[in-house]
Amino acid sequence: MPNALFLNVPGHGHVNPSLPLVAELTRRGHHITYFVTEQYRARVEAAGAVFQPYATVHDDYFDAKGLSGSVPSQVAYELMTTAGEILPELLEFARANLPDYVLFDGMCPWGYFLARILDVPAVASLSLITFSPRALMSLNGLRALGTFIFRDMGKRMEANKRSQALGKEYGVKPLDQYSLLSALGDISFSYTSSYFQPFASTVPKSIRFVGWSVDDSPKNTSFSFEQVHGRRLVYVSLGTVNNDDPAFFRACIDAFTGADEFVMMTTGNRVSPESFGALPENISIYSWVPQIDLLKKAALFITHSGMGSVHDGLYFGTPLLLVPQQGEQMFTAMRVAELGAGLMLNKARISAETIRHSAERLLAEPQFKVEADKIGDTFRSAGGMTRAADEIEALLGRRHL
Repeated sequence: MPNALFLNVPGHGHVNPSLPLVAELTRRGHHITYFVTEQYRARVEAAGAVFQPYATVHDDYFDAKGLSGSVPSQVAYELMTTAGEILPELLEFARANLPDYVLFDGMCPWGYFLARILDVPAVASLSLITFSPRALMSLNGLRALGTFIFRDMGKRMEANKRSQALGKEYGVKPLDQYSLLSALGDISFSYTSSYFQPFASTVPKSIRFVGWSVDDSPKNTSFSFEQVHGRRLVYVSLGTVNNDDPAFFRACIDAFTGADEFVMMTTGNRVSPESFGALPENISIYSWVPQIDLLKKAALFITHSGMGSVHDGLYFGTPLLLVPQQGEQMFTAMRVAELGAGLMLNKARISAETIRHSAERLLAEPQFKVEADKIGDTFRSAGGMTRAADEIEALLGRRHL
């Protein structure tokens, strides 16, 4: 059966969407060695792959370098620098293990280069929304990303130079400046639907929209919902990266104090739930919650607009109150609002009043729920990981003809 390598970056939003595909491939007998950092070992192994840690990329890769979606040119520069440093190590491993194909996250340039150097089929896993030129030049694209696109062009140009140099060194086609953060393969899987993707007809033909996959088996049977007492549940989360914002969580507390709804918040590991002191009877705060279990019950999801969280919510038809923290999240939030499944707030203008007013609309007007259900249906009907695995096997079959 086929032998493959999967190369990813250490980020929950990049690793998590790829694991259902890994699980489907390993179920079919593919042997997959998955390169990522130590904190993802258990999840990678649970999906059936062989975990392989990088020698020089660690769990704090992005945090230690101060990288985020707010500084995309800096991210591109650092990723291309890492690609140059890590490729000899990866090539040594690959030549000893002879993969039949290589999978890689679109933000993992060393995965792209490895596949091209080895001259084996390349499969990209696209964990972010696709920014085609048409999408970038749209009104929403310019509003969300205009500032970031043109910020620190010197770093972006240097990243492009490093890509060109790697292409020359290894005799392969480099990534151009438009694909430094979204490398494509011979086929590329976007974990959304063509309905949700803005200007889907304008994206490269190699991209397949396979929808969102969720393992909705209970994640933590000890987590109790008893305190909800039949009330509508509101779930609040800023995700795992840009979540150090006590003022936001305090505004949510003030917005829902004494409300008819029950509110569950998760603050992550940067803000202590205990720091908020005594809470109203209808609000509870945790450092972690089983998100899927909450979203199956939630009437409203207040979210940072990360791609994974947005798709988790819409998969279950949950209306969204979107508070994007950075550029690509704003673009995603605008798309949700455009399709009528949620409302967006500017994080700089957040207050208890704006949160409460928007939440009341989302809970009272049934059309938001109707549109969220519609998007969720498109995720489930896109073919999922069965389609993705079929496409990979068809690619391998064509390669061996």
